[in-house]
Amino acid sequence: MKRSNNFGMMAGALLLSLTMVWAADRPPLPFSKDGKFGYRDRKRVEVIAPKFDFANEFSEGFAAVGVGAYPGTKWGYIDLTGKMVIEPKFDEAYMFSEGIAAVRMGVTEKAKGQLGYIDKTGKYIVEPKFDEAEPFKDGRARVRIIKEGYGYINTKGEVVEALKL
Repeated sequence: MKRSNNFGMMAGALLLSLTMVWAADRPPLPFSKDGKFGYRDRKRVEVIAPKFDFANEFSEGFAAVGVGAYPGTKWGYIDLTGKMVIEPKFDEAYMFSEGIAAVRMGVTEKAKGQLGYIDKTGKYIVEPKFDEAEPFKDGRARVRIIKEGYGYINTKGEVVEALKL
């Protein structure tokens, strides 16, 4: 008895379709070429030319990119077209979560600087004052001030769970 291979062909077509939908809906990923970083889509097609000294993955439509040689690198954010939407002025910049990203300022050879939070326009919603700052989840972020301990703040920067050692 000869078996039909229709199931295998249908499963393969479904898998290919799902992969194409998944890849089309994913943000580009950073890649390096000749010492600079750009971005490629999931099919490995260059979508943002390599022009950054450092590059992080996209989150919420923004990616933190660094310009300038380390240790003088300044970080800003680009959108999915590669346009610089928040100018590079931060010593460190992290991924957006719930429309907010942690950034660090005040880094020197002898100091780690402090972390605060910005919105998607680059405006501080919480001025830098933390030694550690985690991404927001469900409207709260865990923060730390070394001499005061850990606690949680809301998206307005208000303490919702007191800092404790």
